[in-house]
Amino acid sequence: MTVTDLMSRRGPRTAWVLGGGGNLGSIQVGMLRALADRGEIPDLVVGCSVGALNGLAMAADPSPEGVERLRRTWLDVRGDALFPATKMSGPWMLLKKSPSLYPDDGLRDLIDRCAPYDRIEEYPIPFECVATNLATGRARWFDRGRVDHAVLASAALPAALPPVEIDGDRFIDGAVVDNVPISRAVHHGIERIIILHVGNFDRPRPTPKRPIDVLLQSFSIARNFRFDEDLARVPDDVEVVVIPGIDPGSVKRNDFGRTAELIERAHASTAAFLDLRAHHRTG
Repeated sequence: MTVTDLMSRRGPRTAWVLGGGGNLGSIQVGMLRALADRGEIPDLVVGCSVGALNGLAMAADPSPEGVERLRRTWLDVRGDALFPATKMSGPWMLLKKSPSLYPDDGLRDLIDRCAPYDRIEEYPIPFECVATNLATGRARWFDRGRVDHAVLASAALPAALPPVEIDGDRFIDGAVVDNVPISRAVHHGIERIIILHVGNFDRPRPTPKRPIDVLLQSFSIARNFRFDEDLARVPDDVEVVVIPGIDPGSVKRNDFGRTAELIERAHASTAAFLDLRAHHRTG
């Protein structure tokens, strides 16, 4: 069955909203597998950062076969390919005379493997991703143009990966301004929103011991505040399905050794959630 055949099924206009999360994007793959197995098909895919990467693959093919191709791609990702070792280490890396700690060659290669089409407007399912204008601090939405440029900008992790220049402006990770872009789906008049937020789990916040701990925790608080505020503003006539995340435990940003485990755990958790929800709706 083709993507066109799948989308011909009648039902409420549905958007998949995929948030950022770095290497925890593998959790989204498990979520997507459970959705695809149950015949869920989006009319719009909205993504940020790693959610943009996973989202473009789903905009090309949201079927179980499409998710399986994405899963195999994730299983091949190596941390040293995305964040290669350097002669400098620790805090000294922040003193590099460069706009980033690492090049983005590895990310470019990963995008190429996930993107069957060169331009956003070629995708069978409408796809949009967000990046942050480094000069103005405003969100820039990409719904046309080169896929590699748009997703590279959306996933340009500040300090770690270099800003991306597009049309004379420089862009960094969209998660800086809109990590889980719920409001974008609402903007398009969508009737049903399925949210894949890998940070959506309960865990007590540890007591910060270092300045960097306070900084990172502050970013986390700001992102979750925006998520909660946007969720509260969704109109009452729009159905919202928030897929529960899983607690990955302590995972370094360059650690891809647990990808298979996280995919399987997320798949099992999401499958149980969707089946219980379907039971309650029909029971």
